Amino acid sequence: MTGRRSSEMNILLEEGFAGIERAFDDLSLSTTYPLPQLTNMFLKSRRRAVHGINYWNIYANYFKENMEKEVARTRLRTRCYEKFKDTFPDAYQDILDMFDEAAVLGAATQTVSQRGQSFQRLCKKVTGILDSSAARFGFEAAVVLCGKIVNQDAALGHVHTTPGAGGFFETRCRANDDTIIAHIKAHVL
Repeated sequence: MTGRRSSEMNILLEEGFAGIERAFDDLSLSTTYPLPQLTNMFLKSRRRAVHGINYWNIYANYFKENMEKEVARTRLRTRCYEKFKDTFPDAYQDILDMFDEAAVLGAATQTVSQRGQSFQRLCKKVTGILDSSAARFGFEAAVVLCGKIVNQDAALGHVHTTPGAGGFFETRCRANDDTIIAHIKAHVL
């Protein structure tokens, strides 16, 4: 369909999207998975993941380090990536994410900006795991993360508490987020 959508089409789309949203809300309540995680799980299960990561580029580096194993999967090198995805249909993105993360962390040199981005990705992963575990299993956590390279990681600090552990550092340690980050930095540096 090309051109401008009609108002009837917009109404139909809006009603459909509202129904989808209600279905996801209901599923989120019954499974206790957060909506973003459910959305990603749904898209991944349909091989339609929407993300800004170019897995082909990551796979190219993975292929360089695992060439023999990858070529053994298929006779044609041009089909290696497709065969890799077929071999690990539900996990290939996770495998490549971990490979990429290990490559970034294992790199000899990393700019301050790259290190900051790696730290933010780590924080996002950790908080996602903790929040999901709190919602799904009732596990609670209070976590402080920081970098430990002097003169480079001054801005790298993060505090996260799950809902049941909210206020832990303030009441038990008598420290706000900035103070508790300063304490952990003083401890690790």
